Amino acid sequence: MAKPLLDFEAVRSLLKQRFPMLMVDTVVALEPGKSIRATKNVSGNELQFLGHFPGRAIMPGTLIVEAIGQAASILFSQTTDVPLGDEDFLVLGSINSMRFLVPVVPGDTMEIEVRILKILGDLCFLETTVTVDGTVVAIGSMGLARSKLRSPSRGLKELS
Repeated sequence: MAKPLLDFEAVRSLLKQRFPMLMVDTVVALEPGKSIRATKNVSGNELQFLGHFPGRAIMPGTLIVEAIGQAASILFSQTTDVPLGDEDFLVLGSINSMRFLVPVVPGDTMEIEVRILKILGDLCFLETTVTVDGTVVAIGSMGLARSKLRSPSRGLKELS
């Protein structure tokens, strides 16, 4: 396998997520404004496999979407001229037509490809294909939006 463009430490420096939610291991290709290819090595030691499912470990679709979102976040941040500040986050705004075609199991390496369809200011619309050993396991489209960190008490009335 060729040396990745961005190794795990470089990926970790670009994402705000940390264990156990860091879902991208390497970036193998990146063309700002166009696309990214990233990998996620699925290990049987990951916490989700304690309950999903005890008799047959299957990567939850929501975590596949999280991996896609993290790869897309790297692509978006490397595409725009405005860096993410300490209070800025890229959040999932929409998931459209997402299909999970083949189960992903421990031992698999997901190759995540994300392509930009359109960027409108702080919004980014994308399409994605996830493969394992050349087999398409998930396809779909989604939207991301830049958002500011909000106080956890925002909107709550003070208790007296």
